[in-house]
Amino acid sequence: MTGLELPTGPVATVDLRAYRRNIDRIRTRVAPANLMAVVKADAYGHGLLPIAQTAVSAGVGWIGALDLATALELRAEGIHADVAIFAWLLGPDDDFAPPIEAGIDLGVSTIEQLEAIAASGASGIARVHLKIDTGLHRNGADPADWPALVSRALELADRVDLVGVWTHISEASDAEDTVAIERFHEAIAVAQRLGAGFGVRHLAASAASFARADARFDVVRVGAFGYGISPGGGITPESLRLEPVLTLTASVYAVQDGVARVAIGFGDGILGSAAGLMEVAINGTRHPIVDVEIDTLRVAIGTTTVSPGDTAVLFGSGSLGEPTLQEWGDRLGTIGEEIVTRLSPRIPRRHIHPGE
Repeated sequence: MTGLELPTGPVATVDLRAYRRNIDRIRTRVAPANLMAVVKADAYGHGLLPIAQTAVSAGVGWIGALDLATALELRAEGIHADVAIFAWLLGPDDDFAPPIEAGIDLGVSTIEQLEAIAASGASGIARVHLKIDTGLHRNGADPADWPALVSRALELADRVDLVGVWTHISEASDAEDTVAIERFHEAIAVAQRLGAGFGVRHLAASAASFARADARFDVVRVGAFGYGISPGGGITPESLRLEPVLTLTASVYAVQDGVARVAIGFGDGILGSAAGLMEVAINGTRHPIVDVEIDTLRVAIGTTTVSPGDTAVLFGSGSLGEPTLQEWGDRLGTIGEEIVTRLSPRIPRRHIHPGE
């Protein structure tokens, strides 16, 4: 990647070309299921609008927004009505009229949510996906409450369009996922006996969408894999034929007594535990981080020639000698998603667009 040199401060360079290639590879992998590109948490720290616009330009027909504010922002910024935007984190005090009128698809877990949606006064009919809890316990109706939720949705047919059915699974083990998939099928069968029909069924996120054809149904919800972030545990982006999208750099601003000071720290979202465990690459050579301060990394360079103004690469694709995000996650006992979503909004995001 070119253009990474900085005179001062940190920057996150987001290669939208790599994101587009990942999207294409994922769609090929999960076909004939459709892809929902998940852009929660500011597109996992990569920048909401550029990522969503790139997905749509690639022909993706579903965007996973998580919350209503993000969904409405996407509509306001030009993600047109031909693209379905799905929001599922619904609060008890949310005003449902604006998202209904904007054509936002709503993930619903309770009768109380259904009633609030029906009573919103919106001029349009709400597009609703009912959620069954298949064991992860991340919202969703319990099996005992599921028939009542489906029945009430059918009773509200003049204000609620029953578009889809969905769930979350843990993706922790094949055995647990098999149980969740069986429960999902059972919930759909119960709903059908009550007279419900669903045009869209979705269960799988990144890992299950790749590993299990029986988890794909009609749509898969893919976040991390789109950004080239793998789940760890020996599974690398390369093994999935995916590319890391984000490269994090910062400038060296001082060198003294074998230590370089780099202009990024825990105030920018860098984990303090990186000291003693991680390195940065400067001029193609890795050097260990010895301390993480609020706005500075202290990096041991020994007798290596490093000068103020040089660029330190914290993580990226590895092409510049730097660690990858996978290495950061493995060494710090976490996952790549945590590391990139912790990056401060004050770090500029520089987007490289297709064609550049």
